[in-house]
Amino acid sequence: MRPFSCLSFMPAPRVVFFDLGQTLVSGLERSARALLSERLGLSEKQAKLVGKLIMVHRSVDSRQLSGAISRLLPDRDPAEIETHLSSLWREQEMSVTALPGAASLVRSLKSLGIKTGIISNAWHPFHSGFLRSCGELAGLFDFQLLSYRQECKKPSTALFRRALSEAGEAAPHAWMVGDCYELDIEPALKIGMHAIWLLRRPEKEIPLLARVLRGEKRSPDYTAEYLGEIQSFFTRDNR
Repeated sequence: MRPFSCLSFMPAPRVVFFDLGQTLVSGLERSARALLSERLGLSEKQAKLVGKLIMVHRSVDSRQLSGAISRLLPDRDPAEIETHLSSLWREQEMSVTALPGAASLVRSLKSLGIKTGIISNAWHPFHSGFLRSCGELAGLFDFQLLSYRQECKKPSTALFRRALSEAGEAAPHAWMVGDCYELDIEPALKIGMHAIWLLRRPEKEIPLLARVLRGEKRSPDYTAEYLGEIQSFFTRDNR
């Protein structure tokens, strides 16, 4: 929440990491967890268990994942789980599209010699859809740390520390860009990274936004409504 000029008082950015969903790309309007839980009629407790499994299981096809979910929910019909999951899997793959300005932003960082990466809670059909429909954008990243491949999901700081290790950079030289304070901004700040909060859907962040404004939560280094503002933030002092 600081002005553009703050960049000149910080260590030069050497790597910028991005969240994927609702930061660089759009997908299904509701989460995979919410949709699958609704279709299977799961309880809140079951929904939480299934939601976590979806994001950290290394499945690369729906049958693998449905088998894991069936073991988690032994009282449910495996055929019903497979039917709903395979349908949702296809929907997720076909839903992913790049947001306006995403490729331009990442290209601009690369032109400045800044490394780029992804830190995202994602399951395989989401990533597959990303590669299918956003090939140019996907090819711009030096690192992709996805929860289902790492078997670890945000907001765990372990995922962020792994990203720094893979990039070979110290936290003060690394930035995180994401739309969710709890998953993207807070863990990055906690380990000493810088963070930009992209408020594309501020109505979903109101409680945390209020706490930041009251000083109860740490403020990000910058907030933006659009990706173009972030591009200006990083390129202003380099024109």
